[in-house]
Amino acid sequence: MMTLLKILFFGGASLLTPNAIDLLDTTTLIQLVEPISAITEGAALEIDVSQYIRADNDEEAARVFPLVFPEACVSAMLHSKFGVSVYLDKVEGRAIDGKKLLRLSASSGMVAGVNFNRLELHVCKEIRHTALTWYNYDKPAFLP
Repeated sequence: MMTLLKILFFGGASLLTPNAIDLLDTTTLIQLVEPISAITEGAALEIDVSQYIRADNDEEAARVFPLVFPEACVSAMLHSKFGVSVYLDKVEGRAIDGKKLLRLSASSGMVAGVNFNRLELHVCKEIRHTALTWYNYDKPAFLP
């Protein structure tokens, strides 16, 4: 019951960068202005890749994602100032309301209740002018 109340009051989506950023084909380190945390182990990071996925419907988008962003092409690591790190290695493509998103989550499950203040993001190809969004709960999210 307590988790449900936390989701209702504190869950939601947070834009991690105030402006769109460029992710180059290397590791990008982002010092977060405000720390992020997870209420449940289903929390995830999403990267808007709409400009790279050309698809007319969700089924076609699901087929195209692995071709444009192959396995292990995108990964992330969250770090806390107390030495806790979580590897976001599970990557899924999804299409919602015309947007094409790469969703990164921890295959081992996210650590709940830890404040992460730094994001290390690795991409194998450039992703230009994109938004990073943190979804802090386990239910389907609505885009801001």
